[in-house]
Amino acid sequence: MHRAVELHAESFKDDAWYAILHATEELLKAAQNASWDDLSQIAAERDALIRDYFSKPVTVDNALRVRDKLEQLLAMDDQVLGLARKEKTNLLPALKSLSQNKKAISSYQTIAG
Repeated sequence: MHRAVELHAESFKDDAWYAILHATEELLKAAQNASWDDLSQIAAERDALIRDYFSKPVTVDNALRVRDKLEQLLAMDDQVLGLARKEKTNLLPALKSLSQNKKAISSYQTIAG
C-alpha cells in the first residue's frame, strides 16, 4: 500500500511537471507567433505552476530526474528571450517614430488650441 502511495505521488509530480512543460511550450509558441499580449499571462500561469511544484520537498532521485527537465525549460526560455530581444530591436524605430508623432500632435494641439 505504501508503494502505491509513492507511485501516485510520483505520478502527480510528473503530471505537474508536464503542466509546466506544456505552459513553457505555449510560452515559446506565443513568442514565435509574436503574441506578446498573451506572453505575460502564460508566463504568470507557468510561474505559479513552478512555485507550486517546488513548494514540496524534492528527493535526491527526483532532483536528478528534474535536472534534465530544467535544462530543457531553460533552453526554451532562452529561445523566448531571444525572440523578445529581436522584437524589441525591431520595435525601437517604430516606438521612436510614434513618440515623435505624439510630440508633433501635442505641439499642433497647443498651437491650434
